[in-house]
Amino acid sequence: MQTLASEVFNSEKRFRPGMNIFVNRAYEAFSIPQHTHDAIEISYVTEGVGYQFINDTVVPVKRGDIYLLPVGTSHVYRPPSPDKVRSFAIINCVFRPEALNAAANFPPPGSALHDALHQPSRLQQPWLYHYDKESKYTELFHTMLSEYRLRLPGYEVIVQSLLTQTMAMLHRDTTISLLPEKMNCKVQEALHFIKRHFHEDINLKQVAEHAFLSVSHLQRLFKQNTGTSFTCYVQNLRIQKCCALLKSTTMTVQQTAGAVGYQDMKFFHTLFRQKTGMTPQEYRKYDDPAAVRCDGSLLHMDEDEIGISEK
Repeated sequence: MQTLASEVFNSEKRFRPGMNIFVNRAYEAFSIPQHTHDAIEISYVTEGVGYQFINDTVVPVKRGDIYLLPVGTSHVYRPPSPDKVRSFAIINCVFRPEALNAAANFPPPGSALHDALHQPSRLQQPWLYHYDKESKYTELFHTMLSEYRLRLPGYEVIVQSLLTQTMAMLHRDTTISLLPEKMNCKVQEALHFIKRHFHEDINLKQVAEHAFLSVSHLQRLFKQNTGTSFTCYVQNLRIQKCCALLKSTTMTVQQTAGAVGYQDMKFFHTLFRQKTGMTPQEYRKYDDPAAVRCDGSLLHMDEDEIGISEK
């Protein structure tokens, strides 16, 4: 049975003229009553731990938790004890669905976010939850709060765009978590990016951003799909390309190393011997140009099959 709230958040009293968004930060206390909203609320826990009472359910919450509550949901945040004054902080953004009108056909029907905004009865529980493990929402919420407070020229548009970006990221993250079988395409996207830029000073963060994944998520998917780490994958690709140059050109060893992205020759020589079992000069004289020793065994590796390792 749904718990009756003692107060209703009236958006007409809180929203500024011409705006469909209200943003604030609150240090939660026991003086705040349980309440409902006549608009949608998304909240981000920025400090501490505590509890959230949602209808008749008590949910432990912590820093990084994001909760989206549909219209009419009864809730209140509580610190762990009355002694924990100003230790449990939340950034709240209350908005009407019209605030997302600029994003046509978003969120798509059938998605968890669409249900939370427009058909909450279809949700398994009366809220949509996401844990911001990588802290990628932190800046969005803090910037939204700052813009709303300062009221600098054009802040209305910025606040609305930040809300739209937040909701788009939430849609992506909640969809990805529900559809792990579709992640292979993301790994392929990452691999294509690496093949195009392996000779540059690339890192995992750049590849993750290109594939629209968090670093930790890409690391996990990379290992699952290639059987090796990102660093190892890049190293193997670079050494394989270097081997091809040694056999097909008259470039010096230092030139071939630079062409595949290595400037530190001491590191390059150590890595090359580790991967092939011989020095670059020895490999250039070796009879089988397609053979590369990797982790102690001589392998024939096709360019499309090679795995990449450490930079």
